Amino acid sequence: MPVLFAVIPVYDEPHTLALCVANVMAVQLPPRWSLKVIVVDDASGSDTATVAGELAQLYQGANSQFQLLTHAVNLGKGAALLTGFAAALQQAGDHDAIITQDGDLEYDPNDYPSLLDALGSDPLAAVFGNRWAHTRGGGAWRIFHASVNRLLTFLSNQITGLDINDMETGYKLFRAPLLRTILPLLTEDRFGIEPQMTAALARVGARVREVPIHYAPRNRGDGKKIGPLDGLRALWVIARERVQPNSEPISTQNQANHKQTNTTADLDQFQEHQQRSTPGVHSLRQLASMSAKNLPRKIILQITGFALGVALIAWCVWGATKDPEGWQRLRNASGASVIGLLLCSLGSIMVSGLTFWIAALPVRTLRVQDQQWINALASMLNYAPVRIGMFVRAAYAIKVDHLRAVELVAWFASVAFTFVVALVAITAGTLAWIQFGAWTFFPTLIIIAMLGGFSGRWCATLSMVQKRAQGLERLITSPTALWGSIALHILDLFFATGRVLLAIQILGLPLNLAQTCLISMASFAASLNPFGRLGFREAAVAFTASALSIGGLAGMENKFQTLAVIESAGEALVAIPVGMLALYPIWKRFKLSKQAREQAVAANLNG
Repeated sequence: MPVLFAVIPVYDEPHTLALCVANVMAVQLPPRWSLKVIVVDDASGSDTATVAGELAQLYQGANSQFQLLTHAVNLGKGAALLTGFAAALQQAGDHDAIITQDGDLEYDPNDYPSLLDALGSDPLAAVFGNRWAHTRGGGAWRIFHASVNRLLTFLSNQITGLDINDMETGYKLFRAPLLRTILPLLTEDRFGIEPQMTAALARVGARVREVPIHYAPRNRGDGKKIGPLDGLRALWVIARERVQPNSEPISTQNQANHKQTNTTADLDQFQEHQQRSTPGVHSLRQLASMSAKNLPRKIILQITGFALGVALIAWCVWGATKDPEGWQRLRNASGASVIGLLLCSLGSIMVSGLTFWIAALPVRTLRVQDQQWINALASMLNYAPVRIGMFVRAAYAIKVDHLRAVELVAWFASVAFTFVVALVAITAGTLAWIQFGAWTFFPTLIIIAMLGGFSGRWCATLSMVQKRAQGLERLITSPTALWGSIALHILDLFFATGRVLLAIQILGLPLNLAQTCLISMASFAASLNPFGRLGFREAAVAFTASALSIGGLAGMENKFQTLAVIESAGEALVAIPVGMLALYPIWKRFKLSKQAREQAVAANLNG
């Protein structure tokens, strides 16, 4: 008779633990299944420890269905789950299964039978409970919590190649052999264990199925313990797992012996067939593997860059705290100046979205509003490490817009090329302004932009380029895409310069318009570094402003750091909320795209 082991990690849940265990014990499992509960007390307070001890006494006996394990010190949910997994696997046979169960009352154990039915007899299958199929509405905290969970699930899917709806779910069900296989890959002590388990399943080739479950979410006031830092940790785990080496997959012989026909498998087969029938098509997972060379060097570079960026941000903030006059001027600033600063940020985001749209026209006509939403989300994620914003944009282009990987790379390259042309043109125009007068700015800008554009077109028409570009050189040779992208990039940079100019005016700094342009261009040039955007643009603003302060203005260093903080805050105060608003339409587009793929699978099978 197979046994289902319910592993319950607990930390300070004196009011819910007893009822939770009673609910688990009372569940009616499918025929032949029996149940055992393993509670892991993660060094809770005395009240929870007392309840746990009473439960152990209540269910004690030689054939007890209950086992209590305790940690001497608080180690975190992940560590508690690993302790429970190890205890369950010591007793489990190959036909047994293990499920995770939180110690509160958010999850309903009456969903166990449907989860077990979906598990079947496949040793390579895992089953996740999908909370979002039934849960609707809720307060502001619940809506925010659901939005963050969906974002993390979205990012996890792009890293792992899985197609699930709820990566952070508290119901994860495994066959014992599968859990034994992934257990050595699990190292997270806290809530980062959720994305790590998901990544480990993808790494060993497991098939993850989903079942709608009932979910009664609670908020922070009710005792919910996960917080913003845990979300950031989950984000880091998702990014880190992308560069972890693959472990040996479960044997292909076992996969062949236990393979079952299901929609997910059919979809994978259909996508593989489509890729074989269309030369040059690559999946997102293949694209990730294409960029996964020299992984140890890349992860060291990313970690070093993010740490340096955080240090630069801290340096700017530290200097700004020594400028009380600057903050007083900010408090006294007119509403028009502050609103103008924020509108410049919004204009920059919108123009950037239009740039990606017009640059793609030679390859694909994309929906303008979709490019605006994905650009808004990418702008928000640019504050995260390892350039997650770019990766999310790539995932959207492949899964929703159905671009081939080679088209995606060419598209990004064309956008980067036209951006550099615009950046060099404005910088050259500004230097001409300083040297010869303001009348030289626009003629110089136009001449340099045209030289850069025509040089790019000429290179794209070379026979050696056309042989390798497979027709994608039209991303540069198309007049609409080329000149439209350059013009929009210039407009984008003008908006960014306007934001810097307004911050300078608010602080009353002795910098003119030409110097403001150079500061803005330096900040964008700094963002092109391989480490990412965070910290480097702010430091570039402070250093460039200081270098341009002719006459050695004593005591101005802290004011330039204040300038960097205010300019960056003016961007972040728009990019972050607009990026959050973009989550819903992007999730909706992904959902519609998924439904379209499933319909295509059904049509292919029926045909």
